[in-house]
Amino acid sequence: MEGNADRYEQLRKKLSRWPVKLPASPEVIPILQILFEPEEVDLLLSEAFSAPYQDKKTVKLVAEELGKHEAEIEKALNNLADRGLLFRVKNPKNGDVYYSLFPILPGIFEFYLVGEHDEKRRTKFSTLFEEYYQNMFVTELGASEHPWVRVLPAEKNFQVDIELDPTMNVLSFEKVSEYVKTSHKIALMECACRLKSPCDHPLETCMCFDYYADYMVDRKLARYLEHEEAIEVLKQFEEKGLVHTTTNCQKRPQFICNCCTCSCLVLRGLTEFDNPRCFVKSNFIPEWVSDNCNMCELCIAICPMNAVSVSESLNEGSDEGDYERLVFNEDKCIGCGLCASNCEVDAITLTKVRDYRPETTLRGMWLRTEMERIDDKSK
Repeated sequence: MEGNADRYEQLRKKLSRWPVKLPASPEVIPILQILFEPEEVDLLLSEAFSAPYQDKKTVKLVAEELGKHEAEIEKALNNLADRGLLFRVKNPKNGDVYYSLFPILPGIFEFYLVGEHDEKRRTKFSTLFEEYYQNMFVTELGASEHPWVRVLPAEKNFQVDIELDPTMNVLSFEKVSEYVKTSHKIALMECACRLKSPCDHPLETCMCFDYYADYMVDRKLARYLEHEEAIEVLKQFEEKGLVHTTTNCQKRPQFICNCCTCSCLVLRGLTEFDNPRCFVKSNFIPEWVSDNCNMCELCIAICPMNAVSVSESLNEGSDEGDYERLVFNEDKCIGCGLCASNCEVDAITLTKVRDYRPETTLRGMWLRTEMERIDDKSK
């Protein structure tokens, strides 16, 4: 048993060759033992795979490298891929199928949980992972000065702070609709965070794109969306109070999560554990248009960060005395725009006040996230 645990520890280290690592903790080996059989660990520890997302190999190549029969390797790789533990992608030009290691996130956590239909097994994994999250993994999600997740604001009532910078524009990477329009394929799947930690919000809310969309639809765990349908669905999520988050790059996102502070591993990193490095806030803050406001307080109810409140202020130059006004706490606000998108009388605008620009590509983002780590507890 001890030797077996050592092999799982080696797997933990291999899966940690990625910007989001698996720090050592008492929960890690039991989690990996739920996911992988011992013979599968041997396969993943072989020279065929070096690190998550680094090797894209066909069945034939893996079989040749390991001196095994192709049929045996194909069965093993597809078994792992079907369970969300190994990435499988088809080359659209020649039809060749390639396999690569998943990291824990984004990868195994989402794609395993969504596909695990054994309730006892999923509950055991979820319980262990929540313990791991609270004890260690939440720190890992905020371990870099350059977060790999950022908030995408709802698009209703965008404007630019002209006094700040008259040349500053709302750019394409700041618009959730542009991410949708520029993706080749879009699929909608269940939210792994809410499968692990259920709440009252909808479950089918996570969007994945291109190769990841194909992977999940191929496993019959997601459904394709047309571009217009996807934009409409995103608006529905805003009405439910769900925050758009995505990979912190300008092009070709892996996902758009539409999640809540009840369950989301990333959002909880700020709300419950006060780690501002867990994600990047959007470039926008809400501003109150008092003349339009009917003080319905829907914005207060919808705000996931409890950043909106009603206060009394002196109405200077008037005999009316004090009057009620909306107050936005900029320290708590993440610029999600849910208050503006759900305001029926356009009493809130989203004003661009920063000009933070993420890395252009996914590769550039991951490299920078790794380079700007503040510590490494994965060893």
